[in-house]
Amino acid sequence: MTRLAGFALLLIAAAAALALYQIKFEVAALEDELDATHRRIVAHEEAIQVLHAEWSYLNRPARIADLARRHLGLQQMSAEQILRIDRLPERPVQAVALDGTAAGATLGGAE
Repeated sequence: MTRLAGFALLLIAAAAALALYQIKFEVAALEDELDATHRRIVAHEEAIQVLHAEWSYLNRPARIADLARRHLGLQQMSAEQILRIDRLPERPVQAVALDGTAAGATLGGAE
C-alpha cells in the first residue's frame, strides 16, 4: 500500500511540475505581449505629441492671417463699416403659413 501511495504522490508531483512549467510558459508569453503593447502605447503617445506640436505650429495666428491675406483677399475693416444696430436697415422677413403658402412681412410688424 505504501508503494502505491508513493507512486501516486510521484505522479501528482510530476503533474504539478508539468502544470507549473506550462503556466510559466504562458506567463512569459503574456509578459512579452504586455511589453509589446506597452511599446506600441508609448509610440502612439509620442506620435500624438508630435501631432499636437504640428497643430500648434500650423494654427499660429500670424500664419493664419498671412494665409487669409494671400488666398482669401480679405482686408481689414474700416471704421465706416461699423454701425450701431439701430442704424441697420430693416429687411423683410418671409413668413410661411401652416398650409405652405408664403406671406410677406417686415421685421417691425408693419405690413
